Amino acid sequence: MTEQQTLRVPVAYTGKTLHSGIPVYMRLLPAPADTGIVFRRTDLPGKPEIPATVESIVSTNRNTTLGNGVAQVMTVEHLIAALRGMGVDNVIIELDAGEIPLGDGSAQTFVDMLREAGLCQQAAPRRYFRLRKPIWVSKGDSHMVALPAEQLKITYTFVTDHPVVGIQFGEYVITEPVFAEQLAGARTLIFGRDIELLHRQGLGKGGDLDCVVIVDDDGYRNPLRYRDEIVRHKILDVVGDMGLLGFLQAHIFAVRSGHGLNRGLMQEMLRQSNVTIGVGNR
Repeated sequence: MTEQQTLRVPVAYTGKTLHSGIPVYMRLLPAPADTGIVFRRTDLPGKPEIPATVESIVSTNRNTTLGNGVAQVMTVEHLIAALRGMGVDNVIIELDAGEIPLGDGSAQTFVDMLREAGLCQQAAPRRYFRLRKPIWVSKGDSHMVALPAEQLKITYTFVTDHPVVGIQFGEYVITEPVFAEQLAGARTLIFGRDIELLHRQGLGKGGDLDCVVIVDDDGYRNPLRYRDEIVRHKILDVVGDMGLLGFLQAHIFAVRSGHGLNRGLMQEMLRQSNVTIGVGNR
C-alpha cells in the first residue's frame, strides 16, 4: 500500500523567474491528504488559489501556465516535475508573483527544497491515474502515444536538424532515485537564433548562462551537465506536465513533443472514458 505524502515542515526560496525576469518569494507548505498541488498568489487580493490540474492550463507557449480567471502562475512544469518525481501528493505553494522561480534552470533547486523540508506519510492511500487502452495525439511531425503500464515510463526522441544537437534519445522509468539522480539536474535549452524572437514575445528576460543551456550553430555557449542534457530536460518537462493528472501509470512515447502536445495528450486521456483512478498498490 502506498500512502500519500506531504512536507514535514515549510520551506522557502527566493529567486528570479525565467520569463518575466523578476524576483519571487516562494514557500512550499504541508497540506492535508487529498489537497493535491495548489498554488496561492499571496500578492493578490484574497490570495486566490489555483489547483494544479489539466483544466487549469491557460497557456503552453514556451512554458505551462495555470490560471483560474483571476490569477495565473507561469512556468510550473519544473516544480511539478520535482513534486511528482519525489513522491509529493499534497502541498500549498505560496508565491508573491505570477511565475515560479527559475533556480538553476532545472528541477534540482526544488528537489533540494524537498529534501530540506523532508516528507511524511499521510493516513490516506495514493491515487493513481491509470489507462485502460492506448491513447495517442499528433500535430504535424510531433507525436505522443500513451500505453497502459504499471508505472510511469517515458521514451523520448528529440529530433532536430540543428548541426550541433542532432537527434537525442532517452528512456527512463520514473522512480524517485532515477528522477533525483538522472533527470532533475537537466536544464532548459534555447537555440541562440531564437533568443531575439523570445524577447520580442516578452519572454526569457531572466535567462542567462548560469541557468539556461544556449546552443549556437557552431557549438554550446556553456558546458553541459550531461552529454544528452536536452532530451533529459524534455523528459523532465513531460514528467512535470503529466503531473497535472496526479501520479500517472503509463508508458509514454514522445517524438518532438512540447508543452502544447503534452496538454493535448492529457486532454485526450480525460476525454476518453478509458481511465481509472486507482488507489493503493502500484
